[in-house]
Amino acid sequence: MTTKENTSNEQYLSTYENDFNEYTHSTTTTMTFGFGALTDQMSHQFFQFAAFTFYYAVVGIDLFWLAPSYILFAVWDSINDPIIGALSDRTQSKFGRRRFWVLLSLIPFALMNFLIFFPPRFWPIPIESDGWNTAYMVLIICLYDLFYTMFSANQTALFPEMFKSERERGRANRIKNTMTIVGILIGFALPSFLINPMAADTNTPPDIAERIPIEYRQVALLIAIITLVMGYLFFHLGMKEDPAEMTKPEEMPGMWQSLKETMKNKAFLIFITANMLNWFVFKLLTAVISLYGIWVLGIEKGDFTLTLMLLVALLVAAATFPLMEWMGKKFDMRIGFIISDSIWILSLIPFWFFNNNSQDWAILAMAFVGIGLSGAMYYVDILIGRVIDEDEVKTGKRRQGSFYGVNSLINRYSTILVVLVIMVVLSGYGWSDYVLGVQEGENIGNLQLGLRVLMSIANIAGILLVISLLIIFPLHGERWRNVQKALIKRRLEESK
Repeated sequence: MTTKENTSNEQYLSTYENDFNEYTHSTTTTMTFGFGALTDQMSHQFFQFAAFTFYYAVVGIDLFWLAPSYILFAVWDSINDPIIGALSDRTQSKFGRRRFWVLLSLIPFALMNFLIFFPPRFWPIPIESDGWNTAYMVLIICLYDLFYTMFSANQTALFPEMFKSERERGRANRIKNTMTIVGILIGFALPSFLINPMAADTNTPPDIAERIPIEYRQVALLIAIITLVMGYLFFHLGMKEDPAEMTKPEEMPGMWQSLKETMKNKAFLIFITANMLNWFVFKLLTAVISLYGIWVLGIEKGDFTLTLMLLVALLVAAATFPLMEWMGKKFDMRIGFIISDSIWILSLIPFWFFNNNSQDWAILAMAFVGIGLSGAMYYVDILIGRVIDEDEVKTGKRRQGSFYGVNSLINRYSTILVVLVIMVVLSGYGWSDYVLGVQEGENIGNLQLGLRVLMSIANIAGILLVISLLIIFPLHGERWRNVQKALIKRRLEESK
């Protein structure tokens, strides 16, 4: 090839690279894409917040039935993500790959949000048997998780497909994560404000007790309607797939082969371990914040201050997404993640020293926790996008579903880790006191120490492990630039 031809190709490639890094989707499309994350997190938050309480305290199923039921559900929950992700990668239809699964799941997904809270005990002809109500619960929550996974796995897998450059992913992720927080707040706020009380006790008047299951169903119906409306807007306006860019099913490896190849990707294994620990910190924080507020800060049960602490962190997280976007562009996304995690560590140190005179200071500290949480939410999809981009360069296949499916599987272990850490810490520092319900002055210091360890030391240890893994995460610098160049050349060849 002549020098003139080389110069012409370089100029064309440079022009294509500039076009590649421009925004290819309108603000409206990007905003409605975020409705998928809103729908996902709203439903999931409501399920996590209300389902167990409903079946234990309202339906009245004994723990003897509930414990094995939730173990069975956890097993199902852990295996359907990678299976559906891999199946999604091999799908070909007139609606596309991801859009097909979202359309297929949308109506049953919305319906399951309601049916979870309509067990046989509350049918027109009630069935009081614990066995039948437990069987219904297991069936319905497994069906819920099936349709939730079909929706969730495909809305997350579409992100790196639709938003191809890191610049565009940055803008889209800022909007998407803002919608995520809106969804979390809706899923948390609706049952908190519309179901009162969440469960009856011996002092609850009979007429109020009879209203409780009705209020659960009313909120569930409202969640189902919002799921259907927002999910449809996401499908109709926010999901864009180009059939010409899809890898043909016959060119994809088999499902198990694809999963095996995914698990051999070193950069992916490093990142999903970091992400699992990232979720561990978030879940541990939300699990112990109420107990910490009650026993260490002296906040009364039911006081709005407990809700306010978490609310402040979420609102600050949403407000600082533009800061995360700026840091990612300025220093690299991986470095931005490390910086935000470092701020998160600093924000958790004061929780070791707080006492019952520190409520205002704790709320202020939660604002800085929100900065760390913002980074923990913002950078994940962008960095997993790097792994998927490099895999595409190496294999010529687009396997977002497989990567996101395995990522979801590994994230499930963060919940197990949270339970284990809480049990280990509180077994030595006040678990029996908490279970027995200590009164002020009766071994309260032991329980306070355990909660300080969980709120500060355990969370800081988790974040330090995340930072250590991000330091060795290899997709940055020259290696990442080479991936970007190779990906741009691949896009250029496809466009000819």
